[in-house]
Amino acid sequence: MRLSDIGNKDIIDLARGCHHGQLWDCELLFDPCNGKICALLIPETTGKKHRKYAPEQWKELPWSNIVKIREDMIIFKSDGFC
Repeated sequence: MRLSDIGNKDIIDLARGCHHGQLWDCELLFDPCNGKICALLIPETTGKKHRKYAPEQWKELPWSNIVKIREDMIIFKSDGFC
């Protein structure tokens, strides 16, 4: 699967129904030993597109919290993430 195939998917929290933008807005954290994705860094919603984010403005979503990657969205479950 290529990033271009999943980049426009919405990121949704199943527990709270929060929308966290699209995968294009995120950064990916990789495990340097095996190259697998460990987590997504999701920028906090500010209403401004194309803004540079400081490290404290990102939330880390472990890849293991992703429940399903659907055709139009990535669904995850996390307590207190919103």
